[in-house]
Amino acid sequence: MTSHRLLVHVGALGLIIGACAGDNPGGGSGSGGTVGAGGGAGSQPGGMTGTGGVTGTGGVAGTGGVTGRGGATTTGGAVGSGGQSGTGGVIDAGVQTDAMSTGGAGSGGATGRGGQGGASTGGAGTGGSAGAGGVGGYPLKNPPVPSAGCGRPATITSSVYPQYRTIMSSGDSRQYVINLPVPYDMNKPYRFIMGSHGSGGEGNDIQREKYYGLQNIAEAASSVIFVSASGLNGVWGLKDVPLFDDILAFVEQNACVDTSRVFVLGFSFGGMYSYSLSMTRQKTIRAGIGMSPANYAIQIPPKTHEPIAWMQSTGMSDTTCPWVQGNSTTNGAKYIAIEHGTDNGCTVPNPIPTWTSGNMLCDDFAGCRPGYPVKVCTFNGGHGLPPGSANWMWAFITQF
Repeated sequence: MTSHRLLVHVGALGLIIGACAGDNPGGGSGSGGTVGAGGGAGSQPGGMTGTGGVTGTGGVAGTGGVTGRGGATTTGGAVGSGGQSGTGGVIDAGVQTDAMSTGGAGSGGATGRGGQGGASTGGAGTGGSAGAGGVGGYPLKNPPVPSAGCGRPATITSSVYPQYRTIMSSGDSRQYVINLPVPYDMNKPYRFIMGSHGSGGEGNDIQREKYYGLQNIAEAASSVIFVSASGLNGVWGLKDVPLFDDILAFVEQNACVDTSRVFVLGFSFGGMYSYSLSMTRQKTIRAGIGMSPANYAIQIPPKTHEPIAWMQSTGMSDTTCPWVQGNSTTNGAKYIAIEHGTDNGCTVPNPIPTWTSGNMLCDDFAGCRPGYPVKVCTFNGGHGLPPGSANWMWAFITQF
């Protein structure tokens, strides 16, 4: 991994960890969260470095994880090993160690990730809904696809700050937090949103800042299960791709998730992590959002270049995660937009329209495959959140 720069922004909502690798000197933002102070326009509710959390000690972590989310068969036949195995975690005095066991066939593919062309059979069960080229292939406003945890009381509860839950993933005990809707309905499949912190941050930062402000909106609709994890040593890498799989699988088993509406989002290094997941987990994630992302200095598994709905934002004076890194013809947020647009079959404008006046300019690429929109936003600001970030993220998410 090349060098990375840690920027600390003090904005209206508190301390933000801005994180992106870059070779350019200095940070795009100064001490403030406003445009005048060199930060992103408006409030910046990114990751705050708090006092950390208490790692839960309850339960015994197993060695399992996700046993596969369905094969890519074009005939809609059997889907490999299907559903998630194991029975979930053990709750001990509000602190949970989530143990994915290596038991039998699990729930039989209740989440129905499916093949590319038809109904899946899951593991030993009867499978779920028909796959349509990945979750983005569902039509807009499709009926919810319930996970194995639906129809029974949740066996996981919301995290109480500053406590963390722990889960074994790739041989490591990893920390994450979760917030279930209030009230919680065991028969209602909820959206799943994973928010990710910038460099040097932790999962509690995103929980404390209400998941970049989205939780304040979602609570009124009581429609989202929110999760945020902690990167190893405050950064994201290759081990964090299976971490996402393991957390999602556990929550789907122990709460009621709409498996057709799984979303990831983050700022700076968190946006880079969301970008990494969007390049490799298109059959699981309905849409990804990257705020001030970059496509370099983060380890990414081999890209599949399958389509996925995507939205991103970049401040045009950002020198930390710039629109284009120097004179590069491959590095920068611009090339993330081109990559996703190409993968989604969009007509990628040349040049892509970028901000010149006003607060923010957003361009919706034309001609994208149905269910796979690409929205690219640029704004007047540095390395920070765009104005009204929670509102436009919520509008993008709820179109599905």
